[in-house]
Amino acid sequence: MKHYDYIICGGGMAGLSLAYYLKNSKLADKSVLIIEPQEKNTNDRTWAFWERGINTFESVLIKKWENVQLIDAYGNNQMLDMGGYQYKLLRGKDFYDFVKAELQRHQPIEWLKDSVNSIKDNANSVVVETTDGQAYEAALVFDSTYQLNLTQPLNHNLLQHFKGYVVKTAQAAFNPDVPVLMNFNIDQKQDCRFMYLLPLDAHTALVEYTIFSETLLPSDDYDAALRDYLNNDLQLQDYQILEEEFGVIPMSDVPTTERPSPRVVRIGTAGGYTNPATGYTFANTQRKLKKLVENLEQTGSPKIEASIFDNRFRFYASVLLNVLEQKRHSAADIFAMLYRKNPPARVFSFLDGHTTLAEELQIMNSVPRGKFLAAVGAVIIRKTKAWLNGQLHP
Repeated sequence: MKHYDYIICGGGMAGLSLAYYLKNSKLADKSVLIIEPQEKNTNDRTWAFWERGINTFESVLIKKWENVQLIDAYGNNQMLDMGGYQYKLLRGKDFYDFVKAELQRHQPIEWLKDSVNSIKDNANSVVVETTDGQAYEAALVFDSTYQLNLTQPLNHNLLQHFKGYVVKTAQAAFNPDVPVLMNFNIDQKQDCRFMYLLPLDAHTALVEYTIFSETLLPSDDYDAALRDYLNNDLQLQDYQILEEEFGVIPMSDVPTTERPSPRVVRIGTAGGYTNPATGYTFANTQRKLKKLVENLEQTGSPKIEASIFDNRFRFYASVLLNVLEQKRHSAADIFAMLYRKNPPARVFSFLDGHTTLAEELQIMNSVPRGKFLAAVGAVIIRKTKAWLNGQLHP
């Protein structure tokens, strides 16, 4: 059985980001094995995120913006000055190509095209078994393949599911300086639904149909909604679809265990890096993994200490999920109110988990208090029942 210092299970965004940070740290001489069943050589997804400052992968961003638009359910347009934040767009293929090229400059690192079957933490090491029956050993294993349990009824288990087209038009049709973050002026069908438009240039844009709900739609429904929006709302007459993408992101407050055992660390969505209230994962994953590698360099342990006080943002997310799940108030109105009654930068900072208590009170004061207080009570009851039933951990 071959031994490595680190095994990374899953070579997607989280796994490759971790490998990049490891190989650009004092731990560059450590032996690493990445286990991933796919080649990761196609543009299988696009990451959009907001942040202040320079991103690690700034050189391969396809686009970034200082302002974004929000269109409410009645067609009213809000121009959002991001106030120091930038909205950034990164293509999956560009990210994969960049990281793999960087990793090729470092030794030793190995790749295995296979799937993980099991991860077993023994007394002094971890053994990873793959679907082809092979076993590999490491001092530490970082796992992004663990699937969250989204079936427990005491948690809020919504899905953010979307289908997107990259379209190219014959005539100039888009304003490349202003993306549409959310357009709620479409049929909501009792769910939270919006269109998302990121213009790459005057002729090219990524257009996505996004839904927050408990179940997926029939596949034809996504295409029908997108074509209706392109043909009737945007009134595009002559366009071609260059690429398509489909994704499902859990919007769940299911408890996550980042360290299921002393030598196994879950990363990415598996480790709870996804914001339950928005589905955004990329920027938080980068922050967490940078800190993880710093701790590993300095102490030999990847453990990231989080205060109980910082966990308040997960409670806030549960409250919003309860409002959405129980349809206590129109999601389109909630998001429009948040950005209308607060400086946009405060909302982005809140969704990032970086606001102060005073700012959070201002956020809370800008939504329907009766509906949200009812959700607070419902969340407390669910959490109490989950604790009594021993369901606080997956």
